[in-house]
Formats: sequence, structure tokens, C-alpha cells
Amino acid sequence: MQITVTVKLNPTAEQFALLLETVKRCNAACDCLSEIAFTEGIFRHYDLHKRAYYGVRKAFQLPSCHAVRCLAKVAHSYKLDKATRRTFRPTGAIELDTNLLRWFVDKKDKQHKLTEQVDKTDEEPKLTEPAVGITTLQGRLKIPFFCSAEQWKTLQSKRGQADLTLRDGTFYLGIAVTISEADPFTPSDCIGVDLGIANVATDSEGNRYTGEPVKKVRKKYRRIRQLLQPRKTRSARKHLQKVRRKESRFVKDVNHCISKKLVCIALDRQKALSIETLTGIRGRGNGLNRAMRTELNNWAFNQLKQFIVYKATRVGVTVIEVDPRYSSQTCSNPACGHCEKANRKSQDCFECLKCGLKLNADYNAALNLKARGILSYALMFRSTTSVVG
Repeated sequence: MQITVTVKLNPTAEQFALLLETVKRCNAACDCLSEIAFTEGIFRHYDLHKRAYYGVRKAFQLPSCHAVRCLAKVAHSYKLDKATRRTFRPTGAIELDTNLLRWFVDKKDKQHKLTEQVDKTDEEPKLTEPAVGITTLQGRLKIPFFCSAEQWKTLQSKRGQADLTLRDGTFYLGIAVTISEADPFTPSDCIGVDLGIANVATDSEGNRYTGEPVKKVRKKYRRIRQLLQPRKTRSARKHLQKVRRKESRFVKDVNHCISKKLVCIALDRQKALSIETLTGIRGRGNGLNRAMRTELNNWAFNQLKQFIVYKATRVGVTVIEVDPRYSSQTCSNPACGHCEKANRKSQDCFECLKCGLKLNADYNAALNLKARGILSYALMFRSTTSVVG
């Protein structure tokens, strides 16, 4: 499977200027190519390459590999829709393939071998700073970068194409890395996971992951934007620039932590994860008031699901998607199964009108998702040996 590893570059002032010039020149070339593609109706990569390769190289003085990546970027941008001319930001991300990159992170690389220190102090050998070679308009630069121990370990795997991104005055590299997947084990049971707003996730093991911290952070930054955006002063713009992305980073961290906990529980207990299909989630909020629609539309359900899927795939945990309809209104008692809207007394309380079962509403939904996951797994593999509920 492929994952993206993002590392922070640490260029000198001169290297930063060369990288910035390369990014701007490549995006200007992309704008020119986009004009040609849209005006002449040439959208295939091969046809566009044949029509404009030599012209764009001469006009913008680009190295051959950068010109090829610009052609690929423009051709890819028109795959979704050919009716609108594509434009590119001057500092937008540019693609770097293996011809434009050289990594100094392999264990066998001399740049990262443990240096031998022969002195009387018997100090431990140190590791030289990791670096990457990037081809610019003025040749290849060797630029150090920062990464965590986990990222360093992941970068030892097969590396593919990378994106060079300028964000808030700092250059980052997002690298596609191919990592090995663990062989999936045969689960003995399922864990149902219900997603929500009051509780980000509730599993059928009885664990609840509250959404209150996320709600408070969203409310805080929404209020800051409401106060500062109408002012349009220099200090207000600086404050908005300072707090931008803080909310999304916080939510992303919460989703990472919750997904990691869910996958760890499933792995420790050798169970599958049964999560709800999230298609059409915006449509479900059409009948809600404006405040609730805002909460629903801003919630990062799909991000949490993606985190669960890729973490589970890495360790061999099976993830089953099931239909969540009426899971919060259906009694989880196997002998009952009564479904009625009035069963959901409130956001927290579920009480079956038929058998009288009383449970937390999210926990009841998680139990229903667990039962549907067991059934789906049995139908998926059509074997005589199925998970035991």
C-alpha cells in the first residue's frame, strides 16, 4: 500500500530563493500549457507533449524533467473537466519524480552511516543530518530536512513521486512511499464503530470517544474569524494568518489518536472493525437547522474513516463497511430488532418501545453495526466458518 510522508525542508536563504524561483517558473509554464491545451483542445498527455514540449522548454528555460512534469500536471488537471480552463497559483505545488530527487536516507548510503569517532572520550557515534537532492533551474541542491523517527523508518521503504509545497513560508515534501501490508488474520468477532458529533466514535466494546474538545476548538476559531474578518486591518490579517490551519491540525490529531486506539483494540482482540458507509452524509442534514448543518458539514468523518482503513491495513485488521440506515432507531436485542423513530428518546437515550431495552443511543447503534458487520463478513467470504457473534 502507498502512504504519504510529509517532511519539512531546511534550506539556506540562497537555496530557498532558488526553490522559489523554480516553483514560480514551473507554475508559469503550467499556465502557458493550460492555455494551449484549452484553446486547441489538446488534453492528452502524449498529444500535449508532442505539441508544446520544445516550445515550453525554450520559453521558460526549464530542465527537461521539469518540463515533462509540467506537461503531466496540466494533462492530469483536465481529466475531471475539459469545459473550464485551468489556472495555477504562482507558488502552487510542483511534482518531482525520481529523476528530480535524490534521497540520502538509505542505511547503506555513506551520508548516513554511523560516523566512527576515534578519540579517548569513547563517545557514541552520531548520525549525520538527513538530506534530499532537488534539481532546480540552477542545478541540483542538497537540502537537509526534518523528520521523526517513525518517518525515518518509513522512508527506508520504496519511495516514489513527491510534491514540493510552499506553505506559510516553509517548503515541505510530500513523498509517496510504498510499504508492506500485514497478512489479514481471520477475525473471531466484529467491533461495531458508530460515528457522531457528540461522540466522535463509539464502539461496541463500550468505549466512547467524546467530541467535546473538537467542538470547543471549532467554536473558538469560528468566533475568532467572525470578529477579525470584517475588520480588514493589517493586525487582523496577521492574526488570521497566525491561527490558520490550527483548527484542522487539532482535528487531524484527534482523528489520528481515535483511529489508532480503535485499530489497537481490534488487533489485540483479533477482531474485525465494522464501520458505517459515509456516502450521502451531507444529504442527511437537509432537514436540520443551520447550526446543526454547519456542525455536520464541518465534521471530518471521512478523514477518520481513511485513518482507520490505512492503519488497519498495515497491521492486518479487516475493515467492513456496512449500511448505517436506521441503526440508531433499531433495537440491538437479537430477540427483538424493533425499529421505530420513537425508540430514540434523545441524543443519549435509546429505549425500545417493544421490549423495553434501555441503552446509550450511540452504543446501541454500535451493537447494530457489529451485527451487520458479522453478517457482511459471512456473506463476503461465503465460508462455513464465520465470525462468532
